[in-house]
Amino acid sequence: MIRLSRENLAIDLGPGATIICRGDEGVVLDEPTAAAVQTSTGHILHQGAAVGRLAQALRDRTPSEVAVSYPLATGRVADPLICQAMMRQFLQKCATRRSFFGPQVICTVPSGATVVERAALITALRGAGAAHVGLILRSVAAAIGGGAPVLEATAACTCEIGSTQTDIVATCLGEVLAERRLPIGGDTLDQAIVDAVRTDFNLRIGTSQAATLRIEFGSAFSCEEEAALEIHGSDGITGAPRTSQITTQQLREAIQKPLTEIALGIRELIQPLAPQLAGDLAQQGVLLCGGLALTPGIAAYFSRTVGVPCRTASMPREAAALGAAIVAADSDRWRGILL
Repeated sequence: MIRLSRENLAIDLGPGATIICRGDEGVVLDEPTAAAVQTSTGHILHQGAAVGRLAQALRDRTPSEVAVSYPLATGRVADPLICQAMMRQFLQKCATRRSFFGPQVICTVPSGATVVERAALITALRGAGAAHVGLILRSVAAAIGGGAPVLEATAACTCEIGSTQTDIVATCLGEVLAERRLPIGGDTLDQAIVDAVRTDFNLRIGTSQAATLRIEFGSAFSCEEEAALEIHGSDGITGAPRTSQITTQQLREAIQKPLTEIALGIRELIQPLAPQLAGDLAQQGVLLCGGLALTPGIAAYFSRTVGVPCRTASMPREAAALGAAIVAADSDRWRGILL
């Protein structure tokens, strides 16, 4: 049966992952923002279906004539055609019924995105089948999805830490009081681990191994039980395969600098605010969202460094998509928050 009504979709389109919510169902798609492309033609493999998890699985197993493309590697639409084709597949996966109309979409954008970059995103989503596209700052969407009192007469601060950048925003009565963008994210921490291993052990490892170490064993605060972990790479001088060990303490020390820079960024955003607003934040605290907010001990570490309480959202990685879904469900109420 063909229906005349439109579906509401909320999309958090990030450089590392795309998360889509439908109506009040919660997350209905969570896949890598990736596509496997035939280099000679520029077309996505498997008749356009090699996107998301399938493309990621092919990353280290593709022949030379196939490349895995990350159309938002810098947080912006770097490859509009691949982004459009990838999103067409994602939207089709989320469709629950046949309709004359495409879905109405609310999509997140990072802080600092220019008018041209926002227009490129809207064009890609419309080309993928969306009937109407509204945009919202990822940090604001994360604040809404994390339960911050964005529309209330009290200041709220949210720090959304993604894979390539960190967005910090202070809001009150639905208005953005201040925002700050830092070029620091999960990729920065992974590179810090790669650099530390090369410096301390004269061992070269890849960022994928560094990411695994960070996600599975990284922490911002000291652990009750430290552990030693095997790392595999190539010798920095001979290039021969070699195995070494790194402790969880050494991992923690490797990521301290970028974490400290994020904490200082939060403090620098808060300090210029009016005293009454700063007082609100001293009580409300700072809400931490994004995948990196899952790092053990990060809230305690930021609380100590920033000087105000920090807490992690209940679903930090999905907070921006959930917030965009709340806006999509009641667009009239949130109209003033859209870009």
